Amino acid sequence: MDRNVSCLGQQFLYHLLHKYENDETVLKERYSLIQYFRKNSSVRESIQLLLGNLSNQKAYFIPSLIMSNIPPRSKYFYLLVLLSLLTLISSSLIYFQPQFLFVTIALLTTNIILNHVIGSKIYDSFAGFSSLYTLLIASSQISKIKSEYSIGEFEFLRKQKGLIKKLKKKLGKFVIDKDGLNDVARVIIEYLNMFFLYDLIAYYKSVNILNKYQLEVKKIYESVASLDACISVASYLEEIESFTNPTFINSDEISFNNIYHPLIENAVPNSLNKLSKSALITGSNMSGKTTFIKCVGINMILAQTLYFCHADKFETYRCKVSASIKREEDLENSKSYFFVEIEEIQKFIELADENKDHIFLIDEIFRGTNTIERLAISTSVLESLSQNGKVLVTTHDIELQDLLESSYEMYHFSDQVDSNNYYFDYKIQKGPCLSGNAISLLEIKGYPKDITNKAKNFAEEWKSTNVLGNSKNQS
Repeated sequence: MDRNVSCLGQQFLYHLLHKYENDETVLKERYSLIQYFRKNSSVRESIQLLLGNLSNQKAYFIPSLIMSNIPPRSKYFYLLVLLSLLTLISSSLIYFQPQFLFVTIALLTTNIILNHVIGSKIYDSFAGFSSLYTLLIASSQISKIKSEYSIGEFEFLRKQKGLIKKLKKKLGKFVIDKDGLNDVARVIIEYLNMFFLYDLIAYYKSVNILNKYQLEVKKIYESVASLDACISVASYLEEIESFTNPTFINSDEISFNNIYHPLIENAVPNSLNKLSKSALITGSNMSGKTTFIKCVGINMILAQTLYFCHADKFETYRCKVSASIKREEDLENSKSYFFVEIEEIQKFIELADENKDHIFLIDEIFRGTNTIERLAISTSVLESLSQNGKVLVTTHDIELQDLLESSYEMYHFSDQVDSNNYYFDYKIQKGPCLSGNAISLLEIKGYPKDITNKAKNFAEEWKSTNVLGNSKNQS
């Protein structure tokens, strides 16, 4: 989805995807702008051309200037100015009095040290100044673009025309766009900055200006970034198969028709109608369980952030998505796979206790421990989570179907196995899983007969004696 021209657009799109918007009017306005950019290539391309100069990585540092407290001008500012002037004077006097060479060397050494020490402390802020000036230029030019559609970002930039012009004038005195220079000029400027502290002096002069107008500059940044992000989403929507706007309902139910995962080519769509309880999803490996819960999570986030879903129909209530899917060992902190998982699930329990507006996506719950304890803690945890939220959980433990039948709806993915191969339809089906195919898969892959026959005998014996507390639905 990231088709942004500028670094600002990338940052803003990331921000949008992490911010659940509760005001549907805001979502509709954002979506309308996205649709406008889909249909109006001239306006879209005009904006993109103006944002090309903000693709430099230094533009990533603009938020550090406008969204945090910038230290005010240093009390040593005038000392820096004095050292710069003394270095300039001393170096000029060498021609007349050669002994000034030693004074100049001492001053240059001092300046290099100060440039390194002070510069390292303010680098994040300092790196964004030249890009901030570029942003002001782009903002001014974007405000002049004509559009028959009322674009809020355009209107805001036009209202800030006077301020933008004022800031351009003030910051333009101090900012040198080094990226626009050739290699020789850039090297010369770098050495002059190092020896005469121009960058530091310019930075401290600019800081006072920026601190005064920080809030206004932040809004200018957001307006420009919003345009780029909406164009990026418009480009994405132009290429995908199908999508729809979500419908938000008051009851805690989820319904969708032909939902699909956007990253899977020729994805098989799935549908559910009025899922009001938590869901336990079983089925064999590669049948589509994990992809399904990822798909639901992705579309629930998109519904509440960008106001579209990969589906023909999508009805949902407002909720926050939390997922425990791709878990890994944390070897640096000596944490096993199981320990990482119990920490993640503990956070879910805490979130569920705080409020009920969460949907929890859990893949292969507690698979890192032994069967008896896995079933015990899975049952206890899943019952608890379902009381204060909605859970979509996948598992191979079909015993959980009986243990959780009162609090969870049962769904499964099935596969087909014949004498030569196996295949999946990737369609979710309501009801418990009635059979497994693991031993049949071993036979297809050519495992020795004595192994597969023994496995079948063990399975039948354990089912008949209920050794592992297997589900009564398993056949």
